[in-house]
Parts: sequence; C-alpha cells; structure tokens
Amino acid sequence: MRTLTGIVAALAIMGWTVGAATAEPAGSTPLDSLAACPANARADSPVLLIHGTHADVEKSLGPVRQALLDDGRCVYGLDYDSDEPLSTSVDYFTAAVDRIRAVNQVDSLDLVGKSQGALIARAVSLQFAARAVNPIRAVVAVSGPQHGTSPAGLHLTLPTGSAVPQGFPFLSPAMADMIAGSSYLTRLNSGPMVAPGVRYVMTATAYDQIVTPYATAFIDAPGVTNILVQDGCPEDHTGHLAGSTDPRTVDLVLHALDPVRHPGVRCTANDNGK
Repeated sequence: MRTLTGIVAALAIMGWTVGAATAEPAGSTPLDSLAACPANARADSPVLLIHGTHADVEKSLGPVRQALLDDGRCVYGLDYDSDEPLSTSVDYFTAAVDRIRAVNQVDSLDLVGKSQGALIARAVSLQFAARAVNPIRAVVAVSGPQHGTSPAGLHLTLPTGSAVPQGFPFLSPAMADMIAGSSYLTRLNSGPMVAPGVRYVMTATAYDQIVTPYATAFIDAPGVTNILVQDGCPEDHTGHLAGSTDPRTVDLVLHALDPVRHPGVRCTANDNGK
C-alpha cells in the first residue's frame, strides 16, 4: 500500500494537465533558441523527444537519444513544465514542431514520448490533423496513458486510511488530466484517436504500476501498432520507470523509427519493476 506522498510521486512521474495554454510556458525551452540540425546530420526527418513528468529527456529517453545521435539523426529534446495542463504542453510542442520544421526547411518530424510525453505526442499529431498534410510522420509512445490511468490500480491509501478525496485536489493540473475520465481526455478522445496518414507505435509493459491498467497505453485504430514488451520475451519484467533504460523497450523504439538500421530487438531478463 502506498501513502498519499507515494501516490503523488508515482502519478507525478507520468504527467497530467488542464487549462488554457500559451505557446511558450514559463520554464520551457525558448523556441527561438532552437537551431537547425547539424550539417552532418542524416537526411531523415528530425526526431523530437518528449519526456515524462518531473523528468527530463535524459531520464525518460536517454538511451534512445544516444542511439539516434550515434545513427547520425537530428534529435531535439526540450524542457517543459510537466505540471502544467496537458493543453498547455500540447500547444507548446505543436509550436515547437513548426519551429523545428522552419529552421530546417523540412516537411516532417518524428515524435517519441515517454509516459506523459507519449500522450502529448499523440495529441500534437491530432492538432495537425486539420492541415492538408500532417507534418508528423510517426509517433512512438512508451507507456503513455492514452485512455487515462486508474489510481485504484495503484492500491493507494491516505495516511489516515480514509478514502482518496473526490477530484484528487492534491494532484497537479497535469496529473488530474491523466486520470481516466478526466475532462481533458474526454475531449481529446471524443473524436478519432489518431490522425490519418501518421504511423503510430504504442508500447506498454504488463508490469507497469503507474499507468494502470497497462492496456490504457494501447489504441485500437488503423495505422496503430500496439506492442507489449513481454510478447516474445516473458522474462522482461521492466516496470514503468525502468522502461526508460530497459534494452528491449529501447530497441522497440529504435526499430519503430528505423527498422532497417535497427532490425533486431533484444530480449533481456529484467526484474526492475519500478
């Protein structure tokens, strides 16, 4: 059983939100500071990495970023306030996509998100759905609560043993947005779950104790590939946090982005359930 502090810390790792957004919230990477890709970067679409709650790109997707850089890919990783409403963060990253395309004079980007960042990535792709050509080529989502998470799945109790207050007033706006049935998720998922022409790969682990049930990370829609880490590798017991460095999870992301350069996906025993 977890204490109130435990649940707040656990849910905070995912990210959650609600409210009006500005293009550049306080604490975020200034978009006018984003420069063009290095001249020696490969011609592939740039990759924008979106981290999880109370984390950064290194904590959420460090091995993925390093592997992409080793491949010669152009990679962007921006800081943002993961306590802000999801709508605020989605608007910020939508503007970031336009900025990255402009400074590089490219037509498309790939998005990779972990946890809260995975949900933001999908929402950004939907923001562009009204355009004649969606600039998002692919979305790779790692343990993202696409349908919201259930706090009941975390088996939490308050220090007093009383019930969790209705509305979860102790949660940040972002955390509240990530609860299944939140007004934000209801709006986001009231229409098509994915954008036409965008390729989606959703990964999840059966040992996730933060995004619960783990199948909330999956989407049943055309153009979506759902992958459970344990399929074909039952000895990998990685949890939500450990997925950031889990070899199989990292390989699944790399394979989703570029199966030619990363055809293999490792199967490594992993008992790190955190």
